[in-house]
Amino acid sequence: MKYALCGYSELEIPDEQNLVIYITNCQNHCVGCHTPYMNEDYGDFLSDYFIEIYEAYKEQITCVCFMGEGKNTEDNHQEFKKYCEIIHKDNKLTALYSGRNCEIEEWMKCFDFIKIGPYIEKCGPLTKNTTNQKLYKKNNDDYIDITSKFWKKEVLI
Repeated sequence: MKYALCGYSELEIPDEQNLVIYITNCQNHCVGCHTPYMNEDYGDFLSDYFIEIYEAYKEQITCVCFMGEGKNTEDNHQEFKKYCEIIHKDNKLTALYSGRNCEIEEWMKCFDFIKIGPYIEKCGPLTKNTTNQKLYKKNNDDYIDITSKFWKKEVLI
């Protein structure tokens, strides 16, 4: 599994300070994607740099958010599980932005947050209440839909 970018964000998971790691070789190829270059197979192997990246951000974050899953393979699933174990040992949260049109799969259950659904331009992103995408938060052994946390409430003056 390869990555191309990483950095700090407060936007990806509500109420969390996130280390965001962009996984390349995205298989979704969504029309209107805000990071279409992530469809390419390029970047460095995350396994070579994960500990170094994580340690650099560990004190300022509450969650590690993986943007994309690359190829949907058993090897990638196992790699994600390994990262989740490392992160959870520090009592930090984990998130996966899959973007695939699927149900939550068994291998994904190592994550505390899971976003599923491809970006469909006419539906808009998670910040629009017309979005087709869903963000779920782990609640015991189940997941609850928290997508509405992204929707801004209009204030009338």
